[in-house]
Amino acid sequence: MDWYLQFLREEGAGLYKGYKYPNLIEVQKQSCLYVGQFANVTNELVLAAFRSEEELTADEIRKVARYNGLPLSVLTCPKVIMLDTGRWRHRKLVAEVEILYIMLEEMAMQGNQKAAEYLHGAEWELQKFTEAVHNNQLSYIHYLGAKKQLSDYILFATPKPTKRGISARKGGAS
Repeated sequence: MDWYLQFLREEGAGLYKGYKYPNLIEVQKQSCLYVGQFANVTNELVLAAFRSEEELTADEIRKVARYNGLPLSVLTCPKVIMLDTGRWRHRKLVAEVEILYIMLEEMAMQGNQKAAEYLHGAEWELQKFTEAVHNNQLSYIHYLGAKKQLSDYILFATPKPTKRGISARKGGAS
């Protein structure tokens, strides 16, 4: 069985309810954040850790935090950190993600083909994000994942400057 499908099934069945680092489970849900790859462990070990059958070491969790650009304190918090859209500061974070989508959309409207290609995935990401905001179920990790994904789309769609070089002369130096 595909390990990610297994993850979704086990998470949906509530097998990870007792895991002591629930924000790591949130990381696994994000398409652009990684647990096993950055911890340098197999995906099967990650799932066993989520079921509390195995342990991830402190060093492995530190690597997950470092390589994903996440605060270690967020990953080791015993509760899922949720955003409260009733707070101005958290509404500002939500607006950051929406602005990134608008930036990508504008790039596509200006004729950027790469941006247009990424727009479908960005739209899907924004829909998931907006649904979580609307249902008041937006975790901090979900926010960070959506922000990273949309930022990556913009980065990949940004035209690269042409390389400076020299032209080859025919016949050598004179």
